[in-house]
Amino acid sequence: MHLASFWSFGVAGCVRAGVSFRRCPAGKGVNELSELLEIVAHGVTAILATWLGLLVLTRARRSAGAPAFSFLCFLLVTWCVAIIVQRISTDPSVIPPINLLEDAAAFLLPPATTHISISVAFEGRRSALANSVLAAGYGLGVLAIVQAALDPGHPIAFAEPHFAPLGIPGPVVAWTFAAARLTVWFAGIAYLAAGLQQAGADRARRRQLMFAIATVALGIAGGMLRILPEDVGGPRWIGVSLVALAMVIATYSVVAQHFFLAPDVAGRAVRWSLFAGLGIVAYVAALVLLEEAATRVLAINFPLVTALAVVVTLALFEPVSERVRDFVAGSPGAASRARLLQALGSDQILAQDPDRAIGPALDRLVRTFELTGAEVVTDGERRVLSGSVDYDDPLAVRLSMTDGGLRFGHAVFGRKRTGFAFTPSDLEALELAVSYLGSSMSLAGRQNAQAEALLDLRAERAMVQARGSALSVALADASSTPEGLRVYALGSLRAEIGGEPVRQWGGEKAGSRQAEAVFAFLLDRGDRGVAKDEILELVWPDVDLDRADVAFHRTMLGLRSVLRPGRRARGSDGAISFINDRYRLEPGVVAWSDVDEFERALARASSAEPDDALRLFEQARALYRGDYLDDCPFYGDSAPVEQRRVDLRQRYVDVLVELGERYSARGERTAAASCLRQAQSLADDDLPRVTEALGRLTLPASAEST
Repeated sequence: MHLASFWSFGVAGCVRAGVSFRRCPAGKGVNELSELLEIVAHGVTAILATWLGLLVLTRARRSAGAPAFSFLCFLLVTWCVAIIVQRISTDPSVIPPINLLEDAAAFLLPPATTHISISVAFEGRRSALANSVLAAGYGLGVLAIVQAALDPGHPIAFAEPHFAPLGIPGPVVAWTFAAARLTVWFAGIAYLAAGLQQAGADRARRRQLMFAIATVALGIAGGMLRILPEDVGGPRWIGVSLVALAMVIATYSVVAQHFFLAPDVAGRAVRWSLFAGLGIVAYVAALVLLEEAATRVLAINFPLVTALAVVVTLALFEPVSERVRDFVAGSPGAASRARLLQALGSDQILAQDPDRAIGPALDRLVRTFELTGAEVVTDGERRVLSGSVDYDDPLAVRLSMTDGGLRFGHAVFGRKRTGFAFTPSDLEALELAVSYLGSSMSLAGRQNAQAEALLDLRAERAMVQARGSALSVALADASSTPEGLRVYALGSLRAEIGGEPVRQWGGEKAGSRQAEAVFAFLLDRGDRGVAKDEILELVWPDVDLDRADVAFHRTMLGLRSVLRPGRRARGSDGAISFINDRYRLEPGVVAWSDVDEFERALARASSAEPDDALRLFEQARALYRGDYLDDCPFYGDSAPVEQRRVDLRQRYVDVLVELGERYSARGERTAAASCLRQAQSLADDDLPRVTEALGRLTLPASAEST
């Protein structure tokens, strides 16, 4: 679509309309309220023209009329800035070249305004008459610029000194020149009015053109007041203020009426401009304040803060801009689509959703061919409708939409309002239109699918990174020396203190094998504790009581010193407490044991998701190195340990069976068979469940399916 309201900026060009303004004496400054108001109005106009001009130039340069509009905004900014400089400059030598620059911009603004008006009014090729009007307008402006450059002392003005060629009075030349320029100007209004008449029932198009005409009309009023002498048109700030008001309305038209830019593109552009503008202002203000503070506090005359800020900006620009893009996008899906467009080499701000181009394209077809209406249907559902369509009308045209040779919808075009049938060239254009619509919808579908896949891929990537971080932490933990006593009792008894294996359980004055047996007895009994007589009967069964008692206390003392080196406290303060005639390991002595970890993994697996449960079962399987306290001196062959050993072995068999069935369900036959055979070899009794499962695994795939 076109930015129909932007030609209103060119309307301000007629503010100048070839008439030179009053020049303020150099050094006068802004001493009068009227001049201050005029400068403010010019400033607002220049700011809006700069922003809108760059918006269209960078976001819609391929749209019809966009280059002309950017040129128009450049002229308008030049005109406003030149006037502001002349009002506030204190250097007389600056005034003449700035005055010529002002005149040049002012002389070209009216034809540039008409240029935009014609570009908007004509959705097709311009007529010869429109080209003639533009040529005459630009030619007249160029001649006026040449006159101002060659004879700056005699401008085209109502008051002396003025330009009076061939004895023609200066006021007559000024009025004639203004009338010629206004004729070009009103030609643009006429073309806009003709476009409004041709818009028919297209309400969006009519609303755009009505805003365009209203904006241009307001600019005309401001321009006329600015052109006329002050005793007729009033203070100049009034006319410039009307032009500034026209700029404000034009800004609304750009954002709300979507000239030149599609709605989604306009919205993104406004958001990006707002965030970027506020961010840059805040960034520059912070740099200025910090630089001034550094200069004052450190007494240095070097831009230290600015230099560091440049380095920081280069280092943080990419991650910060990524976060800002995600924030402006508003949703993960929109952010994913922006990344997809970036990967495709498209500007994520400028790119329009292909699916949203269908409605405007249908409206354009209906206007161009003067149809009663048109609609697009995909998968049996109406997607877009413009006007009204009669399916039974013999003059209606129905064309199929295909994607890769597959038909996925159709478009129906109503009859022409003139009642004539479609010509071969009309049908060819409609077929091209249907091809475009089908391609747009197909592209939209593929882009959405790729954006969703990219979102899933990003989530998976984040998960991999999280697992990598967890792995780094785990490796760091594994490489660090573990604190406390770690006991491995599933298999032969093994223990570590501070990462070092325990090799001498009884210290320097006690037997290591006897101390290891005492520790195993205490570990197995846990909170129940062990009586002294039980230990003596197990470890020193053939030694007389006195010698056995001495050996017991020496062993207990040595074991305490091994479990907690450097501490010789007695009773509950030591590693082994003596309460109610029973010895117990203190709860904090064993920091970790494979038995506790084995039971903890099985408890968590019972309520976990399938994949997590499989992982926990494998962890339990890896912990079980052999029978509980196997080969432990004295205690490993005793009757008290046997029941616990059998219970743990049976639980391990259950783990193997569970793993075998889960691997079998996943189709991993080798892993399943390995687990089941190991379970069968460890089980004391026959396991029909395991035998049956192994039989199914050994059957050929065809027999199993049968």
